[in-house]
Amino acid sequence: MARILIPTDFSDDSMHAATYAVDLFGRKGNQYTLLHTFVDAAVDPYLSVSFTNELMQAAEDGLRLFTDRFVRSTGAEGVEQRVLYGNLAPAVSDMFRDDHSDLVVMGKRGRSRAISFGSSVVDVIKHARASVLVVPEHASKVELKHILLADDHEETLPSDLALLRRIALMKKAEVVVAHMEMELVEGHDHWSNALYEIALEGVPHTFTTAHGREPVHGLEHMAHQRRMDMIVILHRHLGLLEGLFHHSTAKELALGTDLPLLVLQHGRG
Repeated sequence: MARILIPTDFSDDSMHAATYAVDLFGRKGNQYTLLHTFVDAAVDPYLSVSFTNELMQAAEDGLRLFTDRFVRSTGAEGVEQRVLYGNLAPAVSDMFRDDHSDLVVMGKRGRSRAISFGSSVVDVIKHARASVLVVPEHASKVELKHILLADDHEETLPSDLALLRRIALMKKAEVVVAHMEMELVEGHDHWSNALYEIALEGVPHTFTTAHGREPVHGLEHMAHQRRMDMIVILHRHLGLLEGLFHHSTAKELALGTDLPLLVLQHGRG
């Protein structure tokens, strides 16, 4: 059973992401938790209690309507609803940990294609310590056959890639491990290839080198050149790919690519 946490602002993009999650994992045998958070920093402190109660009621009503649409359109079973007061990233972090979730699935943008929800995506990736799947608004029904996995030459544990392996086996997909650009001695494999043989046991996989001025450019170029269906990166606090999570560059990759982006957390297991 997969435990999927789906934050929503009730927009069409967040509904698209929720639907994508069901296409990926299936209608039955999973737990889908729809989460809506809200804040209003401008509220007068003397009115905050009563006003927050009104906001909570409106949020609960909105989530109930969103959930009804979600269930009708997908046929998903095991659907739960949660409304919380506060910022999204801390709420996701707490729920991801306490509910033992496997994955957070989010759309890139929110109401009116606004960037505000997209900025929350970046905050969740950077701070929530959760594995996150960012679904672009034009991502089609899941035909997941080719997955591009970035390798940053740092330690990779089998537990780091457990979710990727699970998805690849489920969808019978091939994984292409792209070593970020470096010089290799001709006729010699990259030292980490043996680690991937263990972590991706049973999954068809190959190795290649990604070229580009920056990791984001190299990955996107290769993904489109090879007609990949998803990009996967491993988020760690040190190492080459940490540069992807400076705010501006994270926005470029998480919000700019037209392919689903799966961000796994190093050392979570």
